[in-house]
Amino acid sequence: MGSLVKFSVYMLINLAPLAAPVSTQPEPHHTLLFYMHEVLTGPNPSAHAMTGIVNNPTFKGLFPFAKPNGMASPVQATDNDNIPFVIGLGGPVTNVFQTGSGRTQLPFGSALRHLMFGTITVFDNELTEGYESGSNLIGKAQGFYVASSIDGNSQCVLFTAMFKSGNYVNSLSFFGVHRTGVSESQLAIVGGTGKYVNAKGYAKVTNVGLNDEQVTYGGETLLEILAYVTY
Repeated sequence: MGSLVKFSVYMLINLAPLAAPVSTQPEPHHTLLFYMHEVLTGPNPSAHAMTGIVNNPTFKGLFPFAKPNGMASPVQATDNDNIPFVIGLGGPVTNVFQTGSGRTQLPFGSALRHLMFGTITVFDNELTEGYESGSNLIGKAQGFYVASSIDGNSQCVLFTAMFKSGNYVNSLSFFGVHRTGVSESQLAIVGGTGKYVNAKGYAKVTNVGLNDEQVTYGGETLLEILAYVTY
């Protein structure tokens, strides 16, 4: 028994130096700042609602009330496919529409943000290095979001930002809940490709106000994404 104890002590003393030292220093992080542009309306939208009430056969032709249906006056809409984007990354619009005879209120309990709950929207948005018009294109963000709160103020978001440099090989993937009712949301960085393999971290997401020059059809959204990433 004594020999076994001596042998164990000998092994601990002599093999301890071989163990890798544990670093107490935090991993260095890199900061990335870019802007995501979403176009919800017009002839070339970058996002489309794929599921939800807008694709329910029961409501097809009734929503968005482009013709009289016994519930509300008709809405002047140039394209029925534009209305499903009433809840985008910029948040919901009001449930009051401009009609040919004035303003029309949706029936009680039928606020659009409630009707859009659970809708899945797929997007292919441009990424730029700045927020101003004509800023350099640095990549594309492809993914989807789900209207995940009944009040219409949250979307569960999953997308990959593919950067133009390196022929779109370098990418970062983001996941989390984007809340339009607050000044800032945070998304988790859940991985990447190229030089961002095994990336982790988080991103701060804020809605940037647009000027008249940046608004064409009224459905544009601009998000600032400030990412803190280690890889």
